[in-house]
Amino acid sequence: MPPTVIVIDDSHALTQVVSEFLTLNSIDVLAVGQNGNEAVELYKKHSPDFVLMDYLMPEFNGLYGLQNIRKVNPNAKVIMFTGSADPGLFDQFRESGVFTILEKPCDFDKIVKTINNASSNTVQLTS
Repeated sequence: MPPTVIVIDDSHALTQVVSEFLTLNSIDVLAVGQNGNEAVELYKKHSPDFVLMDYLMPEFNGLYGLQNIRKVNPNAKVIMFTGSADPGLFDQFRESGVFTILEKPCDFDKIVKTINNASSNTVQLTS
C-alpha cells in the first residue's frame, strides 16, 4: 500500500506540481489545502500517513497547522517546508513535534525520499 499524504501550501500551482510529482512516485495524495486551518480539517478527514506543509501562509500558518494536527494525533508525521533560514523558527517546529524540516526551494526527489524512508521505518530528522 503506498504512503498517503496531504499537501498544504497557499500556492495552488505548487500544490498541483508537488501532488503530480508525488503521484508519479507512487505516493497517494489524498487532498490539498491552502492554510494551516485547512491542514487540520483535512488531517481529521483523511488521516494521512504524512502532511507536507509550507510554513508561511495567510490566515493560519504552518506552525498553527502543525500544533493543531499534533493535538489530534501526537504521532502525526508533519513535514514542514519553508524558505526561512531562521534557527528560532526551526526550534519552534521541533518543539511542536515536526517530523522533518525541508528548506525551500526543495528538491522534489528529497520529499519523495523522506516519505519513502519514513514509510520503511528509516526515520531521520533533517534541517
